[in-house]
Amino acid sequence: MNVKEISEMLQISTHTIRYYDKEGLFPFIDRDEHGYRNFSEEDVYWVEFIRCMRSTHMPITELRKIAELFEEGRSTKEERRQIFENHRANLLQQKELIDIALRKLNEKFKILDNE
Repeated sequence: MNVKEISEMLQISTHTIRYYDKEGLFPFIDRDEHGYRNFSEEDVYWVEFIRCMRSTHMPITELRKIAELFEEGRSTKEERRQIFENHRANLLQQKELIDIALRKLNEKFKILDNE
């Protein structure tokens, strides 16, 4: 699949896909004889993963590091796991803050309803 097909399939702009490529997030994407990117089914999963992690504010530098480690092979599994665990911990902390904010808002709604 090419960039346009991936863009349509995943509803990500072609600009974003090219930006991710420029940032080194696709070191393993094959190119054809004309230099066009050729995404495999596995690559589609990676693009979806990037989109999901970016939506949770995972830095591009961390995603690039994961891609580089993946390219190095299985010996980097624990280092990749540590990056994922750190991001999960950050997300859980954010979730807790959001839960607190939602409780506070619900308290305000109750006050407003009783005015």
